[in-house]
Amino acid sequence: MQLGMSSVPHTLKTAIGTIASAEDVITAAPVAGLLAAFGHDDPDPKRGDPLPPLWHGLFCTAKLPPERLGEDGLAKDEGLLPAAVEFPNKLFGGARFDFRAPLRIGDSIRKESEVVSFDIKEGRTGAFIVGMVQHRISNGDGLAVVEENDIIFRQASAVSAGDGGDTSEVPDATWSRTLTPDPVLMFRHSAVTFNSHRIHYDRDYVREKGYPGLLVQGTLIARLMLDLLAAEKPDFNVDKFSFRSGRPIYDDGDFRILADPDGGEIVFRALDHAGNTGMTARASA
Repeated sequence: MQLGMSSVPHTLKTAIGTIASAEDVITAAPVAGLLAAFGHDDPDPKRGDPLPPLWHGLFCTAKLPPERLGEDGLAKDEGLLPAAVEFPNKLFGGARFDFRAPLRIGDSIRKESEVVSFDIKEGRTGAFIVGMVQHRISNGDGLAVVEENDIIFRQASAVSAGDGGDTSEVPDATWSRTLTPDPVLMFRHSAVTFNSHRIHYDRDYVREKGYPGLLVQGTLIARLMLDLLAAEKPDFNVDKFSFRSGRPIYDDGDFRILADPDGGEIVFRALDHAGNTGMTARASA
């Protein structure tokens, strides 16, 4: 149920239209680091090599000193999305990506991020807010990637992300991969993306907050989905990709990524160790 803009906190409504920008150079070291984290033993990436889809998120990341971080490891004030006192838990709900031109190692890039909208909704755990932020990434040839992120603002009593999973029977998949979210993988992905949210690496913190384990990053799962696709169908050039987070996937057991062709698209599901659907995604060429 959508309750309308009148119920969105004033601090969020006034942020609509805010634009922040950042510049960076796509360097080989973070790419080599994520390749190693994913188990690739490839030659070192070199200048001019194309960046895998979704890996632009390794660059133009906020580099904030400790005094600008909150108790959860997230920015107190990131300069784009302000805090909402009534909805202090901020989570990543999903994203859509339009890959318009290739990015390559050695490119100088510019990222413009704009707050587009906020909607308040009613879920199983009460009211929550969905904010939409658009990121536009350009290189010397022009606009290369348009990314839209859904940011979920939840009340303090809510500990789940999304609207739940699906425990129905899962059919056989064309491609599948079982993954163990061990501390090394979790740490490496957080480090290479400069993600300091403690829910991904601090076991004492998640235990204190009542979570059953460390939360596996949604963007990590999404990148692993596309990594599976690249391994099974290397000639599939991803033009568009979207994912939606549902039930959280924790590091309390292995999880599976399933992928199936569906017409001209590839459909993905990520299942936790109990068979619950934690994420769905689609890629098209």
